Amino acid sequence: MKKVLCVLLSVVMVLSCAVIGIAAEEEKVLKFNEDGTFKIMQINDSQDIGKGVNGRMVEFIEAALDKEQPDLVVFVGDQLSDFYPFGTKEDMIKSIDNIISPLAERNIPFLVTLGNHDHDHFDKFSKAEQFAAYSSYDNCYMPTDGWDEFTVNAPILTSDGESVAMSIFMMNTHNKAESGGYSGVVAEQNTWYEEVSAELKAANGGKNVPSMVFQHIPPKEIYSLLEVCSWNDDGAVYSQLDGNWYKIDETKAEGYLGEAPCSEDFDNITGQYQSWVATGNIMGAFFGHDHVNNFVGTTDDGIVMGYNGGTGFRAYGVGDGRSVRVFEFNENDVENYATRSLTYKEIVGKDVNIIISDVFSPTLLTDIMKIIYFFFGWLIDMF
Repeated sequence: MKKVLCVLLSVVMVLSCAVIGIAAEEEKVLKFNEDGTFKIMQINDSQDIGKGVNGRMVEFIEAALDKEQPDLVVFVGDQLSDFYPFGTKEDMIKSIDNIISPLAERNIPFLVTLGNHDHDHFDKFSKAEQFAAYSSYDNCYMPTDGWDEFTVNAPILTSDGESVAMSIFMMNTHNKAESGGYSGVVAEQNTWYEEVSAELKAANGGKNVPSMVFQHIPPKEIYSLLEVCSWNDDGAVYSQLDGNWYKIDETKAEGYLGEAPCSEDFDNITGQYQSWVATGNIMGAFFGHDHVNNFVGTTDDGIVMGYNGGTGFRAYGVGDGRSVRVFEFNENDVENYATRSLTYKEIVGKDVNIIISDVFSPTLLTDIMKIIYFFFGWLIDMF
């Protein structure tokens, strides 16, 4: 009899532990604070190198976290370096640890998606292995039921936990397209996004749940916030995609345009933006990839789109203007959110000497093309 009781007690204890474990997992949700606020910080293009981590980047991230105390950090691609010829998988795991540890130490949740340079390393560090590295941290809040490991939807509950106040779509924009530019999302991702949005809408009494998109490479419609201009206009940048000069359309956007957006390829019809418009739930879409762009604007369809400039110091950027972007929401009016960019100079307050990688940024192409147009523009315009 005692043996039977011991067995039964053991079973009860195992079941109890399982229930506790499930309950603990269920509690890992994002939720507005008791005062109805929720703050997100965007970090992208850290492009770190394992053991040789750039101390200024870590210092910047830590100072930004301490100053802003975000409720969530979104990493929007290119966490791994573009030039990493002898990097091992262990080096890349260390690269991830360099940027996640500051959050883990402060118990700040994070979500993550991939950039083209993260894809570049799949031969040594596969997508599944990269996901395992991120999800090994207790403060990783990545769902496991997305379209793929890095295309996911994360709902954010109201402060009372009774309903979904807003949601976040992290979208994996892959790597190069066969046409030579960038591929952006694929049709199946659009279908997944539409289905998830419909499920959220149905659970919300037939009303769309306002949602944010974070992805590395912007759709080509980012160009709708710009206007074609002359090479000698203030703020003009040269685009290799179509050979035109562009500047910010000040009737739609504001901020800094340092390079022509390297968006999904013009000839690659992804339909992503059109899917957003048709679904009607996207209140903002923000990108990385173009390190010296940091502008925000509203399209004619009412969708806010914008950039955070690069955060890391090993890739090209804007000197001490490297940045993080902050978003502040109120659960009673989530669509009327505020966003602002914070630079290394503002947060850390230190001067930065010349950074060699900045010399070879895409702004160099614009400078070269301006010289060419200065001398031969009349001839180029003839053709």
